Amino acid sequence: MKYTFDNTDKEVNVTDVIVDGVDHKDYPDYCDAFLQSAKIDGREATEAELNELEADGDLIYDILYDGITLY
Repeated sequence: MKYTFDNTDKEVNVTDVIVDGVDHKDYPDYCDAFLQSAKIDGREATEAELNELEADGDLIYDILYDGITLY
């Protein structure tokens, strides 16, 4: 997925996103879910980058629904 960080105008490619803390009992909010790791243009994302990605609620919601299986 494409993303532009607040401190730059450059669009980056975010891949290999791993989400942790998913509790299906919390559906549809998943308020405890967080990004464990991701790659930004092929390199591991820093903690600061993960935090900024997490702050984008719409992005996290999309990542969750793309990456989880509902039972």
